[in-house]
Amino acid sequence: MMAAARITADVTDLCDLDAASLLGAYASGEVSPVDVMRAVLERAHALQPVLNPFVHIDDDAALAAARVSERAWRGGLPVRPLEGVPVSIKDTAMVKGWVLGRGSRLSIGQAPATEDAPACARIRASGALIWACTTTCEGGWKAVTDTPLTGITRNPHDPRVSPGGSSGGAGASMATGCGPLALGSDGGGSIRVPASFSGVFGFKATYGRVPQWPMSIHYSDFSHYGPLTRSVADAALMLSVIEGYDARDPYSFPRAAPDAFTAGPLPLSGLRIGVTDDFGCLPVDPEVRAAFHAAVAIAEQAGAVICPVPAFADWRPDYRVLWQSRAWQALKTIPADRIDLVDQEFWAEAQKGRDLDAQVIADAHAARVRYRQEAGVMFQNFDIVLSPAVSILPFEAGKTVPDSSWPDWLEWGGFAFLNNLTGQPAASLPIGFSATGLPIGMQVGGKSMDDVTVLRVCQTLQGLMPDACSVPSTLMAKLEQSQN
Repeated sequence: MMAAARITADVTDLCDLDAASLLGAYASGEVSPVDVMRAVLERAHALQPVLNPFVHIDDDAALAAARVSERAWRGGLPVRPLEGVPVSIKDTAMVKGWVLGRGSRLSIGQAPATEDAPACARIRASGALIWACTTTCEGGWKAVTDTPLTGITRNPHDPRVSPGGSSGGAGASMATGCGPLALGSDGGGSIRVPASFSGVFGFKATYGRVPQWPMSIHYSDFSHYGPLTRSVADAALMLSVIEGYDARDPYSFPRAAPDAFTAGPLPLSGLRIGVTDDFGCLPVDPEVRAAFHAAVAIAEQAGAVICPVPAFADWRPDYRVLWQSRAWQALKTIPADRIDLVDQEFWAEAQKGRDLDAQVIADAHAARVRYRQEAGVMFQNFDIVLSPAVSILPFEAGKTVPDSSWPDWLEWGGFAFLNNLTGQPAASLPIGFSATGLPIGMQVGGKSMDDVTVLRVCQTLQGLMPDACSVPSTLMAKLEQSQN
């Protein structure tokens, strides 16, 4: 293992590069996968004691794989789609040779996985360098990232606050240049919330686009694997690798047409964009609302046809019922003498699910069908729907809510839930910063199965807001100054 280093921007040039740029530099011979992997490892070890984004860093395997990729590029051998590009994996996906911890102390002493999850197997087969496991809260149960097993993960924009969750380690590592690609998971905003809080791009595809195995009992058909990246184009590239049917996931479906996700930006002129800053039912921080309106104005200036979205019934109570009842299903089989190993907040939420009336659960399932139908009708009128990604700004790390005015995270995370209930694609795109320099994201939602349009519109919007996403070297310099 590499020794921990002091935070430094010495490897700026390599850690600032996105995946597309790395592949071009490998092809030209300007950069070696070994040099990139070493730079990323150095950056990661320096950040770990400050931000705690990693459960495990596999230096030896990463460098060995990098040397294989280097020989391919330099020897004129066939190269694969992500040859030599570092990719981290959230601790909710199975990686061969690593313990699948899911952020839980229940995993202590568990044997390493003997195979990869489908998405991880495809990442590995693409030539990418799987090098680190990123932090999550226990079982991905909340939209921040801390757990009794791994401690608190912090936001690189301000280590006093949370990077969001549950893919918080992935969000923090992407913002600071620890590789250009990260695999996260999203059962209730767990990709989009950390993307918004950490100032990076996160994408949850249509349910079934990326196969899941083994499937979480808790999140089951709410959950999706997907990319967190700094550029939208990188997320599209990663999605093109991990998507497609796998027999172990009966809900997965066949791959898209070749090159479907690499079509490039979509002009906004004439595009029908539905806009809502609260869906008629959700609270919004004034700074989040102002940044959202500014981003919508940019889309309108680019020629988009902006239309208001009709109000929805508040879906949070129904999501809460389904979430809590499934949490109980996930935890009820744990032996009594091991319950004390579980995050006690998580256990308390699961017990609420135990006590729910069967009719209440049935009503929530019926409501979910209505939401799917209503969302389908909504997209007869719009090509894309824009909203804030999260109700609030990042708040104190180690807390589940910013203050006592919020009963739990299910209240402030509500913007994300609709797309988990309906299975429709949705992204979080950086749109700016608060007065104190904290990132703000915008949710970009699309029609079911139309992941391509969401990604293409996000590419266009990212090009129109180039200063909304931090450059890793800039953020590293800020962090270094804060440590002095």
